[in-house]
Amino acid sequence: MSHRRGSAGKAEYEERLSPLAEQWPNLRFLGLGAWWAWIWLCYNSVEIMRMFPPSSQTSLVLQMYLFSTLGIAASMFAAALGWKHVTPLVDRPSVVLGFGAFAGLATVLLGFSVVMGAGAFFVLAALFTGVGTSFLCLKVGRVYGSVSLGDSLTAGAMALLFAGLLYFVGIGIPPEWRLFFIAALPIVSALLLVAGAGDPFPSARSGAGEDVGRGALERRMYRKLVAASALVALTAGVGKGISSGLVANDVFAREGSLIVFCIGVIAVFIAFVVNRGDTVRGAPQVYSALMVLGVAMMLATCFGFPIAYLSVGKEALWLVFSCFMAYLAFRYDLSPVRVFGVGQGVYFLASTAGWAVGAAAAPYYGEAMVRMGVGIALAFLVILVLVYVFPETDLNRIMTWSADAECDAAPADGVGAASGLGMRGSRARATASSGMAAMTGEGAGETEAGSWSDSLARAADARFGLSSRELEILDLFAQGRSANWIADNLVISKNTVRSHLRSIYTKLDVHTRQELLDFLAG
Repeated sequence: MSHRRGSAGKAEYEERLSPLAEQWPNLRFLGLGAWWAWIWLCYNSVEIMRMFPPSSQTSLVLQMYLFSTLGIAASMFAAALGWKHVTPLVDRPSVVLGFGAFAGLATVLLGFSVVMGAGAFFVLAALFTGVGTSFLCLKVGRVYGSVSLGDSLTAGAMALLFAGLLYFVGIGIPPEWRLFFIAALPIVSALLLVAGAGDPFPSARSGAGEDVGRGALERRMYRKLVAASALVALTAGVGKGISSGLVANDVFAREGSLIVFCIGVIAVFIAFVVNRGDTVRGAPQVYSALMVLGVAMMLATCFGFPIAYLSVGKEALWLVFSCFMAYLAFRYDLSPVRVFGVGQGVYFLASTAGWAVGAAAAPYYGEAMVRMGVGIALAFLVILVLVYVFPETDLNRIMTWSADAECDAAPADGVGAASGLGMRGSRARATASSGMAAMTGEGAGETEAGSWSDSLARAADARFGLSSRELEILDLFAQGRSANWIADNLVISKNTVRSHLRSIYTKLDVHTRQELLDFLAG
């Protein structure tokens, strides 16, 4: 009863917001941008510390960065451990708004901590900002884990541009209002993240339901993805730690503005490459290009290039890695809370560790040999990531691997691969024929069955790589059958059907049932 009431309440909420979701369906994705702007204004500028003496602003910003990111990492790990209990909270708008308000209040307290004597109060307020914003990060994973990779990368690029806009507004408004503007950003982020409808393929597995065994490929790819993002965060953290001990307030603020501007340019590049053609080709191109850019920037630091600008590559790659994690949750019907909890927790922890290493190396960075050694070592780590830890081939494998979660029998798959539709495809055509006959009459059913077969034959083209099981489910889903009906009819689990549907939507690059029908008709 309580589950039904919760589902009814969620449905009522989404129905009440349906006009907003219909007019601006991607509005919720901009919540990432507001949260990101908060991070930039707190970590890459001195605006939140304007009430402190100028001599201590930069050092306090970096201390705030240290304790805030530790708060985020700890909260993320805790959420990953209790994901079954946390996921229902992430899906409740009131809880998300509450954490956004909590983060905003902690930001105000952080800004006024000098009046309270700083010290322990400053540390506590910084930790609270991390705890509050970590919940927004979990909601970002939930939102971005409901769409395909192309959609999440495009939406993330737009969120980057939105974050840049908010950043420059924040540093441009009157000084007496800047702290309150920064404190309002987590609330704005929460409001945007809860706008619109939720996951179009909701399931118990991505919610608070049972946790089932994962395939070896999924586990291995996820571990490699987390390791790659951690190494990238570590390298950029080293750069941030070194620059924190070398630059003055005005230089720190100027570098932050240039970093945000460069990230906005990269966001346009990401959106262009991903939407230029096929996402299966575009996403690996974006990933490889950003990794090569990172290596070039690290080698350039050997010859005097400011090491602080490594944050440009780090922020852009954070978006890419986050979208990859969300895509794993989308494609294989994993828990976004668990995926993001572990992945982002490791990322922020590695960034903090890198900052500590860089701060320790800062006094010696003025020597040419030390500077060259640091640049080469960081470049080597990124090359290691690109070549061994998480190469482009791994990303291609994730994007093209069939979502046959039930591991159907090999002989049947072999027949299906050889014949295009195989035995299961024949059963699908028979089901389609009988279904259409029941709806439109026997003659019409035969005609429609033939048209569906032609459409399925086109969809089976090697460009899309649909498996025979996916073709079977595609046929039934296009007729209007629900995921539950398909599961009962084919005697497979509902989660398997949803996993196949996610794979079909990704491979065909469609996002709604109507787009799927238009594709088949085309």
